[in-house]
Amino acid sequence: MATKIKGGIAVLCATMLFGMGTAPNTVEAASFACSEAQRHSFAVTTSMTPAYPGRTIDFTINGSDIPADGVFFHPAYDVTYLSDQATHLSFRAHALDADREDIFLFIEQTLYHTAIVKYGREPSIQLNILTCQPKAG
Repeated sequence: MATKIKGGIAVLCATMLFGMGTAPNTVEAASFACSEAQRHSFAVTTSMTPAYPGRTIDFTINGSDIPADGVFFHPAYDVTYLSDQATHLSFRAHALDADREDIFLFIEQTLYHTAIVKYGREPSIQLNILTCQPKAG
C-alpha cells in the first residue's frame, strides 16, 4: 500500500534525494591534475571519440571559481560542495551561457563532465570522464 508524502516532508525528501540541500563550503582552494579516461561527442548525424585520447587537464576550485586549462570554460559556476574535506573533496558544478551548458560531478578523485554545445554544424552533447590526483602546494 502506497503512503502519500505531503508538504514539507516531500520537499525534505526531494532535497535529500537530489542532493540539493545545504552543503559545506571549502575553506581553501584545492588543485587537481587530471587525465582523460573517456571522451565521446554525440550529435544527430554523427558521433565521435577523440583521435588522441588521454589529454591532461589541471584545475583549481575556490568557491564558485574554477580556473583550468580545459573543460571549465565559464568565468563562474553554481557550485554545491558535497564534502569539503581536502582528501575527499566532492562537488557538483553547473554553468550556462548562450553557446554551452556544462554540468560537473567530482567525486572519489573522478571528474564527470557533460556539456550541451550549441556551436559548429549542429548542437552536440559532449561527455568526459577524467581521473584526478590532488596537486601539492
